[in-house]
Amino acid sequence: MGNQFKSLGASSLVPAAMLGLLGVRGAMTRAELAASLHVSSATITSVSKQLIARNMVTELDEIYGEGRPARPLALNGNNGRIAGLKIAPSHVTMVISGLDGKVFTQNTEPFHVAEDGGIDEMTRIVQRFVDKEPSLLGLGVGIPGAVDSPERGVVNAPSIQLRNARIGETLQQRLGMPVFVENDVNALAIAEQVYGAGRSCSTYMVLTIGRGIGCGLVINDEMHRGANGDAGEIGHFPMQPDSDRICPDGHRGCLDSLIGSSGLLARARELGLSQGAVSEAPIDEQMEAIDEYAQRARSGNARIRADLFEWAGDLLGKAVAGAVNLFDPETLVLLGEGMPQWDLWEPGFERALRAGLMESRRSVPYLAGSWDESRWALGAAALVISSLFNRSDSGRMSKAVRSRLSQIALGKYA
Repeated sequence: MGNQFKSLGASSLVPAAMLGLLGVRGAMTRAELAASLHVSSATITSVSKQLIARNMVTELDEIYGEGRPARPLALNGNNGRIAGLKIAPSHVTMVISGLDGKVFTQNTEPFHVAEDGGIDEMTRIVQRFVDKEPSLLGLGVGIPGAVDSPERGVVNAPSIQLRNARIGETLQQRLGMPVFVENDVNALAIAEQVYGAGRSCSTYMVLTIGRGIGCGLVINDEMHRGANGDAGEIGHFPMQPDSDRICPDGHRGCLDSLIGSSGLLARARELGLSQGAVSEAPIDEQMEAIDEYAQRARSGNARIRADLFEWAGDLLGKAVAGAVNLFDPETLVLLGEGMPQWDLWEPGFERALRAGLMESRRSVPYLAGSWDESRWALGAAALVISSLFNRSDSGRMSKAVRSRLSQIALGKYA
């Protein structure tokens, strides 16, 4: 996780961070823990003695390494589970996973949070789901909108008609557990910090293609949220101001309006590839229609390949080049519902990205990840885990998660 722990010292965060890291990565030696947490070996030795004495951590019999051998430490017994909730315009997806990201339970239900009483009904749906798991550390919520702070969870999300909605407070009160709320793409970026690219770099961008075009920024191991909690809105870069396309937020000719799923299908109609009104359909139907175009492109339809997918990749590459020149990330991670068609986007993206980058940025790598619907919710669940590794240990929800992890390790939430 980059240098996220470089200033922890011997703070009270270290025991919880150790427990969380052992839960996420499995058995580790003391030297590996010290290196990962950026604390001294003496600190790890002292803390591990306390955790072993309290039966939270055990020392395994295996011997690692050459020269001076080392016995790895492992978390004792049940290491706790986490819940994730993704709120979408037409449904909610929920998962329960282990600290290592393994999904144990998943559920998706049709749901419209903007309807009267929608937040109360959503809370009841989530309550039924999490009641099945007694040892939860907490719940993470991903939502397509701006969030004032993950611990407060006040949401403004025009795409699902939420204004100043107190999602976090409502769920905290009803569920009686720590709850973190974050923009859904930011949650994916934080998940990369726990499980993916963010383990080996400190500044990176996560980009999503699908219903819209999203971006999450982690800079020097910190989520960059901006002044109002909605930094990274690359989808609203004005690409073609004279266009007739208008996104749901009212922006003319922005990236979302042009190459989000609705825009891509509108482009197909303009090209005479379809006469249907699929661009107004639910996201699942939109993505099914886009996948049909992808199959035709792969079967030899050069016009669809060039004028639909490579055209979209070109626009995305130009926008991303501007963002890379501005923020200078070490790497890019691409995710989202549109990833099954990425092979068709990539040629246009690659050309436009490299052409638009400053010379010093021209070799920036990118990773295209696999995708399924549960990844949104698993990204949200990672918000709970990341609270164990946060430099600041003052948040009420973060403290509650650390307390629960200690109790679970002692067997008191079994």
